[in-house]
Amino acid sequence: MTIESTLKNDEADLQALGYQPSLRRTMSSFTSFALAFSMVSIVTGVLGLFADPFNRVGGSGILLWFLVIPLVACIVLVYAHLAARIPVTGYAYQWSSRLVNKNYGWFTGWIALLSFFAGTAGTASAVGGVFAPEIWASPTQGNVQALSIAATLVACAINIFGIRIATRINDIGAMTELVGTTVLIALLIVGVFFAFDKTQGIALLRDTTPVSGNPIVFSSWALACLLPVNVLLGWEGAADLAEETLDPRRAASKAMINAVAISAVFGVALFALLAIAIPGPIGDFLKQPENPVIGIVRQRFGNVSATLMLIVAFASIFSCLIANVAVATRMTFALSRDKMLPASSVLGGVSKSFGTPVAAIIFVTAIAVILNLLSGGIITALYSMVGLGFYCTYFLTMLATYLALKNGRIPNAPAGAFSLGGWLVPTIVVGMLWSICVIATFSLPDESHPGAYAMLSMLAIGALWWAVKLRGDLAAGRAGPPDTPVRPK
Repeated sequence: MTIESTLKNDEADLQALGYQPSLRRTMSSFTSFALAFSMVSIVTGVLGLFADPFNRVGGSGILLWFLVIPLVACIVLVYAHLAARIPVTGYAYQWSSRLVNKNYGWFTGWIALLSFFAGTAGTASAVGGVFAPEIWASPTQGNVQALSIAATLVACAINIFGIRIATRINDIGAMTELVGTTVLIALLIVGVFFAFDKTQGIALLRDTTPVSGNPIVFSSWALACLLPVNVLLGWEGAADLAEETLDPRRAASKAMINAVAISAVFGVALFALLAIAIPGPIGDFLKQPENPVIGIVRQRFGNVSATLMLIVAFASIFSCLIANVAVATRMTFALSRDKMLPASSVLGGVSKSFGTPVAAIIFVTAIAVILNLLSGGIITALYSMVGLGFYCTYFLTMLATYLALKNGRIPNAPAGAFSLGGWLVPTIVVGMLWSICVIATFSLPDESHPGAYAMLSMLAIGALWWAVKLRGDLAAGRAGPPDTPVRPK
């Protein structure tokens, strides 16, 4: 099938879902994968949270990846199943609205939007937190914020000029991260098993001595799981850009599955090998002012390698930021197109010159800048809110899928598209139970309270908007997705 015929089919598919094409459909299957891979960005997560498991449960925290990965995979597979059936921008909001009802869809979409806002700000904050020490000898909070905000503004400009430009830059960044991580893992394997002196050794996997000196309790293990949990987030961005992807029913599902599979393997390998390669006592090493990942590379491979690692890290984090801005703006656009947000007539517009939702991009950028100023560049607080929002979205989406399945409201998918078949219900159940556990971990421990309170405050705002304005608009048919027939499975 030619690109022209694929494009015609995709446009007809979108029209059947109730929308006229307005965004430019230029993303290939590889670009969809690159976007999902950049959203996950294993380098960003490992750089930002490397020390956390050692402070909580010691080196045995490495083994928690093997618990988290298959449970995250259940959520990914359910999302891949839905992406093959409802390929439209706004993913979780659209899915929940069509599978349950529009009121339910609003709350799912609002939580997803909050997650993307916080994720964009958190990724920008990572730029400042990781690279400010490379520019200033003793960076101040203002230095970190300035660098974070500058990166956000550049990512905004790139997104405004078109999805083709943004995704090409993202493709380069994703490939840089993929190749750079592959090379680093290969070098670490050689070094750890054949060349390095004074490594931690495989015995590190049995170490249950937190470098913080605090006793290990149940919450210690739960919180230590949040490193792989936070790393394996954002892959659903491929589904959110469905209206800019060629053959999205197939491309988005494959992109999400492949991105998580590769990120999971590379993530656990990178974290484990870096941990084993730590020279000397772990506690002493982690007290150094330099980022521990960069410090390990510098001490083991020299200054040139550390510089190359910084280049890979910058490409990874900046690509992740570009992808976050793109995904957040598409959710803003999707909600505004359906008159679900204030100022929808402005935020739901698409520039004829650039083919992008310019007002939504500027709005998302402004929110990210404000959050960075309010957060003081503290990336851990933003990560807490991000993970909580993502997992609330996952839970609501899977619950919607279960309810729709029981009511015969799951649409058909074309031949060759991804399908869980008879495995859909057990996969949903496992994914929902896992989501509840993660939501509890992001909410109940004392250190998680700031992120949980922030999320509750934002949820209250969304509920107030729904009660005062949106509920009436939805009932009168002035807001919400078009009423298109559901083709049962």
